[in-house]
Amino acid sequence: MTAVESEHPRRGRPPRADPTEIGLVALHLFTDRGLDSVTMDEVAVAAGISRRTLFRVFPTKASIVWGGMTEFTRELQARVKAASGDNAVAILHRAWVEALHMLDSSVEITRLRMVLIASSEDVRGWGYAQLAEANEVLERQVARIEGIEEGTLRARLISTALVAAGFSALAWWAQTNDPRTPAEVIDESFSELDTIFGTSD
Repeated sequence: MTAVESEHPRRGRPPRADPTEIGLVALHLFTDRGLDSVTMDEVAVAAGISRRTLFRVFPTKASIVWGGMTEFTRELQARVKAASGDNAVAILHRAWVEALHMLDSSVEITRLRMVLIASSEDVRGWGYAQLAEANEVLERQVARIEGIEEGTLRARLISTALVAAGFSALAWWAQTNDPRTPAEVIDESFSELDTIFGTSD
């Protein structure tokens, strides 16, 4: 047993296992010292938790940087399914903004994550599977909303464009230290896309 592990009892849930707090500590370390220079053991010490607890909450550095993406995709899908109408871009626009409000209470951690992701191709690569999952979810919903077959070019283009635009907008927001919330920036970005795709209706 390491010195870090011995600081907490084995039984019960550790008192400081909040993913947001742990993630914030880790992201500050990654930003200040460089991702490759920080070990997971150092993250555990800085967060005041055991190594075992850290790996239970975040098994890898990638999961820290890309934390919350899976939950966001689920929230986005739920909001799209609950929406009515036949304009896929408009529905996805509203649903994306609504889903992003879940990040408004953790703007700092979202900004740190996006800065790290935007600054490194390797870090972006860690999240490829999660971005692909979000793309697939949106493509299925576009097909459902518009009454077209899954896998069509239109469904693929709309979903890919929104994912790319959303990622680019949040990266810009983080790198420029824009004072608005992520939801506000995405709303403006997708409004631009609305005008482009809307002309084809």
